[in-house]
Amino acid sequence: MHLPPVYNIITLGKEAFYKSMNLNPETEYGRTIIAVWNTIIYAAAIVACLACPPYADGFGRKHALALGGLVSLFGAALQAGSTNISMLVAARVFVGAGIGVTISCVPLYQAEISPPANRGIIVGLHASMIGFGTLLATWLGVAFFHVPGSAGWRVPMAIQCVPALALTILAWLIPESPRWLCMQDRAEEAEAVLIKLHKRSDDPQHLFARQEMAIIRRQLEYEKMKRVPVLQAFKQPSLRKRFIIGFLAFWNTQCSGVIVVLAYQSVIYQSLGFSPFLSAIIGAAWASTLFWGNLLGGILGDYVGRKKQFTVGLFLMLIVLICLCVTTKLYSGTDNRAGKIAAVVLHSYRYTVGIECPSLVYCSELFPTEWRAWGVANSLSAVLWGCMIFTAAAPSALDHIGALYYVVFICLTAVQIVLVLAFFPDTKGFTLEQMSAVFGDPVVDMYGKIEKGEDFVRHHQRIEDAKIEKATEVEDVGDA
Repeated sequence: MHLPPVYNIITLGKEAFYKSMNLNPETEYGRTIIAVWNTIIYAAAIVACLACPPYADGFGRKHALALGGLVSLFGAALQAGSTNISMLVAARVFVGAGIGVTISCVPLYQAEISPPANRGIIVGLHASMIGFGTLLATWLGVAFFHVPGSAGWRVPMAIQCVPALALTILAWLIPESPRWLCMQDRAEEAEAVLIKLHKRSDDPQHLFARQEMAIIRRQLEYEKMKRVPVLQAFKQPSLRKRFIIGFLAFWNTQCSGVIVVLAYQSVIYQSLGFSPFLSAIIGAAWASTLFWGNLLGGILGDYVGRKKQFTVGLFLMLIVLICLCVTTKLYSGTDNRAGKIAAVVLHSYRYTVGIECPSLVYCSELFPTEWRAWGVANSLSAVLWGCMIFTAAAPSALDHIGALYYVVFICLTAVQIVLVLAFFPDTKGFTLEQMSAVFGDPVVDMYGKIEKGEDFVRHHQRIEDAKIEKATEVEDVGDA
């Protein structure tokens, strides 16, 4: 999700790159190729993301992860060795396809192996690792900024092969998703995986894992009895609502305008009067807290719930976007150094804690097992659509209206706050199998008893309130 920095700082800022590709970035043709460079990767990712669910459901989650790593490996190698524009564009298609597969399959797998109490931090690790990758990519851009010749952009691209190769190999060493195994009627293997994943010293009989297994089996059996064709399924209000909310959850990330900052931060910082090299350093510093922001977001979500996290995160982002628009408009092209620094600091606002991380966690937990791969892919396609649309529009928008381009994101963020408050349910504490109750559908307990969704949610809330009350009593006793 955060690929543009490494390409723009290392590649699009390199004169040697344009010479190798026989490209003049000042011409209309050159600007068109750069726009294609920035957008085709997302177009390929959208297609791959939406095409991945049948593979993940048919062959397994770990097979899909390995496929994503392999396609990414091929694309990165082809990109590093490109000798002309046609070859480069083809390479970008493969890189984009690898992104599309992995960004949908990783949170899908993580959600299906996580216990409900820790799902936020475990799925949040995906966002943290994306942030860590962005950190490495941007500082790699700084390190290779002054390296002359084609090595200055080919070597960093070749380095991308390393994590892709690691994913391809390591995907075969992890256990398969227990929920996918249950879908394939491989219950014994699924239980063995759950026991291995949820092993605890205070639970020598593995009661938690066995209870979870019983619930998974019962719920899957119930869902199979009610299974309907695809077109008929989307006529069900509860399922349709999940797909819409999942898409909107990840659309939150695009409303922040962060993709424009990432893709064109070098242009933005230089417009504020900073040198190209200093702009690269500022961009790298901007990305350095992505890992910790997402990690904190995962921890926070398990305590406060996704809805509160979204609301606060979007509200703070709205304030930052307004200030960002004003400071950039006032101080761009001026000698006011304090104003420029203020604009840069605002660019560095971390949207990860309140928007990116909860979006990833939320969309991975909304859907029933048989629709989860499709739901996650549909949700994550929102970020790819946003990346493609807003990066394609950014060059022209920045040229013609400059800082006023942020008004678009201010309006989008304001709309998202209203949508979250009005329509987003909270999912904190529910298992994946219990999530249907949140949307009003019946759920099955470990004994095979079918409960109405509304009744189950009320019962769940009473349990949560009792936990809070007990924790408060213990705290009061401790204070006394």
